[in-house]
Amino acid sequence: MAKSYGVAGAVVRFLTRKMSLRGRRLSSDEVQLLEQYRALTENDQVAMLYLIGAMKSVSRF
Repeated sequence: MAKSYGVAGAVVRFLTRKMSLRGRRLSSDEVQLLEQYRALTENDQVAMLYLIGAMKSVSRF
């Protein structure tokens, strides 16, 4: 069964693939997620990173 993490999951995938993305253009979805992430305040960005870390620690994948 596939899990859906929504925006947080997409940000996780984006941040973990950040290094591999340097050689290609971002898709429109990735650009939109990046814009949404950058629109967050610094405190919200830090909170998102902690949430992502917590999600990774409880994930079965």
